[in-house]
Amino acid sequence: MLDLQTIGTDKTILLSGDSVTDCGRAYPYGDYVSGLGGGYAQNLHTLITATYPEKRLRLVNAGIGGETSRDVRKRWENDLEAVRPDYATLLIGVNDVWRHFDTYMTPSRAVSEAEYEENLRFIAADAVKKLESFTLIAPFLFETNKHDAFFAAVLRYAKICERVAADVGCDFINPQKDIDRALRSLNNTALSPDRVHPNAVAHMIVARAILKHWHYRF
Repeated sequence: MLDLQTIGTDKTILLSGDSVTDCGRAYPYGDYVSGLGGGYAQNLHTLITATYPEKRLRLVNAGIGGETSRDVRKRWENDLEAVRPDYATLLIGVNDVWRHFDTYMTPSRAVSEAEYEENLRFIAADAVKKLESFTLIAPFLFETNKHDAFFAAVLRYAKICERVAADVGCDFINPQKDIDRALRSLNNTALSPDRVHPNAVAHMIVARAILKHWHYRF
């Protein structure tokens, strides 16, 4: 596990995923100099650096908007070679589900549950061999109705993510419970315009969920 209380200095943390991670970051890779984007990656950098400046932790954003686990699998080894991180996280899966709904006339764009699991197992197995620690972050949705078809599917993919993490022996974070807590007080439109993409407040919820797991002292 990545533990901010015990982590060494001058470590690099790769953050991979889709548009929720990308969020306008610099290319080919975004960091504190070139640009981490406007989402949870920037929040992580800001809070970690403000609290633990002596550790000099470098976060690198490799999220790409629109990608599925299939896409991340294709570029995973190249990203590790290019960035050479000590730690990495992967937040992927909502597009794997979304393509079943928004491009339903092109079923080849969607990623089945079986393929999603296979892609995650490939990535996680590679990561745990090469890195000090690897974290799978479950996909989530800004929705409260568990009977909603989209949300029900996202919950299934999140369970797959959790199972792969347990089987492979990597870390696992599920921000959905923190999102659910916020949605007990706020309408989902207060956190996301389309139930998928977080706004500024929601990105902070995601960042806090990650930081709590990393033993950040708020």
